[in-house]
Amino acid sequence: MRSSDFIKMVLAGLGASLLGGCLLSETPILDATNGRATPIKPGAYIACPLNDDADASDCSELIVSHNSSGLYRFEKADEKPSLFRFRKIARRGYAVQTTEDSDDSYMYYYGQRVGRRFRLTMMMCADLPATLRDDLIASGDLSSEDDDFETCVVNTLKGLSWAAKAYHRGDAGGDETDSDNAVLELTSADASE
Repeated sequence: MRSSDFIKMVLAGLGASLLGGCLLSETPILDATNGRATPIKPGAYIACPLNDDADASDCSELIVSHNSSGLYRFEKADEKPSLFRFRKIARRGYAVQTTEDSDDSYMYYYGQRVGRRFRLTMMMCADLPATLRDDLIASGDLSSEDDDFETCVVNTLKGLSWAAKAYHRGDAGGDETDSDNAVLELTSADASE
């Protein structure tokens, strides 16, 4: 699976090995009927990875827009845009799907509004609570071909939503600034903070 420029930016300084444990699918789980949330206002943003090794040189400017169906475009100058869909799963919490324009593979994030900022956390299969992951795999909502959960395939909206809710509750992942987590924070370029 090839990773998008946006995903490469998210992983800057975090190590490409993180891609091995994420939630993926070959078909979109979110579409215009179930992924219409618009939690980010269109405009210019500064996107910075949150980890111990990140500095200002790891940040990038993005232009964010969306259409009437809720399909977002995150565009970095001179690079192919990444497409996003958001589904609200809780107050200020979202299941997020991303792909490149015309790509046929999808990755999943947990999105969270934090004040005037928006954070995207790559959801990792191994970081899901074991009982939840096992239940979702047993019911066919997720699937994995290995015991280490190097990769989990999202098969249903329930699988995606429940994984995102685990992140929202703090039951999955770890400290947001932990260098092992792929977290990207978007701040409006116009913000006077």
